[in-house]
Amino acid sequence: MKSREGTAKGPARGSGAPTAQAAPRAVCAMRSVCALKSRRGSSAVFLVMILSAMLLLAGTLIGAAGLTAGKSCGDLAFRMAGRSLLAEYDRRLYADYGLFAMRSNETEAARKLTHYVDAALKNGGRAGAVWLIPFDVKDLRVHLSDFSLIDADTFEKQILDDIKFIMLNKLADKLRPAADANGTEAANPRTINNQAVLNSLPSKGLGGGGPSVFSMLASGLPSAGDLLSGGTDSFFVSEYIMARFAHAYEAVPNLAAGHARFFQNEVEYVLIGGRDDAENLKAVEGRLRLLRFALNEVCVHGNAELSSRVDMLVAALAAVLEGVPPPILKELVLAAWVALETENDLKLLRTGRKVALIKNTANWAVGIDKVPAVIGSYFKSAASDEDMPPDISETSENASRFTEAVEPSDKSGFSYGEYLRIFLFFASRENKLLRSMDLIQINMKTGYYESFLIREHYTGLRFDFVMNGDRCAYRQSYDAPDGQAERRS
Repeated sequence: MKSREGTAKGPARGSGAPTAQAAPRAVCAMRSVCALKSRRGSSAVFLVMILSAMLLLAGTLIGAAGLTAGKSCGDLAFRMAGRSLLAEYDRRLYADYGLFAMRSNETEAARKLTHYVDAALKNGGRAGAVWLIPFDVKDLRVHLSDFSLIDADTFEKQILDDIKFIMLNKLADKLRPAADANGTEAANPRTINNQAVLNSLPSKGLGGGGPSVFSMLASGLPSAGDLLSGGTDSFFVSEYIMARFAHAYEAVPNLAAGHARFFQNEVEYVLIGGRDDAENLKAVEGRLRLLRFALNEVCVHGNAELSSRVDMLVAALAAVLEGVPPPILKELVLAAWVALETENDLKLLRTGRKVALIKNTANWAVGIDKVPAVIGSYFKSAASDEDMPPDISETSENASRFTEAVEPSDKSGFSYGEYLRIFLFFASRENKLLRSMDLIQINMKTGYYESFLIREHYTGLRFDFVMNGDRCAYRQSYDAPDGQAERRS
């Protein structure tokens, strides 16, 4: 019974099994091991959680930095792309006329912008590398209409910049000698007969004609100071025309080497707008003749010495021409003498000499002794007429045959080019700008390439697109190549 009880209660002594006292220690050891492993696992999990959070934070920071870097790179890339597009300006247009303008259209400009940006960012030597800067561009649109060279304001701004540059150069370096000037050779007058060329001119629909001499006299002629030292845009536009376009009788020192021109009398075209070169010159000379006739007549009436010479000649002729009333005879003498002086003025101007705007006895050239021959010729031509009123145009035609160019004792005054400045002073802004565009387009067609159109040229561009979720807009021009940029969500 005892052995059974002993057997039932536990293993027999000497069997190798742990005793009752050893069992609790084993259990405690096992629990310690499990607790240790549990603490190690918790630490590992905690460390994994911290590491994951750090990796997530690092990834977020990297992504944010990449997004910011992408925007910065994109901003720089598009600025450079816009400047690259502006660099494609027409070199000949700049060389001949000082104008910065590129030939393009909105579709072509968008294609080129995309090409330049891709070359900078997508094909920039990163083959085989992981590119961490996100760059996603969508919906690129280009707008050129604000910068069209055919727009009068845009064109005026360009020519103002050019003439100011020329005038600054003149202060540092005097004008080149006339022998170095281009375009002074004689050439046959030309006429535009091509209707397609006429229809494409910027001034189409403007109409012909130039400033009226009567309105010029009514409003008052400008002084030399007004013409030569003005500061308004109108003055600078006139100076640009005189600097960049040729005119009759004088050399133009600012024509570029190899400059091709269709008209020889370009400034005269700006004033008149006719399609015939010779007719434009004739119209300007007609206005110049009328202006000089009016001013010379005022001079005679206002100068006591000259008026007394008229009275003395009238008294002498009255004894010979008994049938002519003295008032009519005086008007004939006055008209003949003024016409002689006027024709002499034109001859002086054609030979590059100067004529005073407002005359006195010192700069009056023609003596009154030449008047009787003009009067006699007039009576012969009018012998069949019952009435013989003095006719300015007939008297001028007769006067031109009775005198050679006579220089006065005082040779100061205005040259032919300075008289053109007077006419330009009274010409409308629209006439000056649009007809200047005409000349540029005609000359570029003639000497550069036939398809040239000024309306296809632009002085800047505006473009917008979506980059990395933001709508971006840029405005760049030759005045501000870096332009203005804005980013909006």
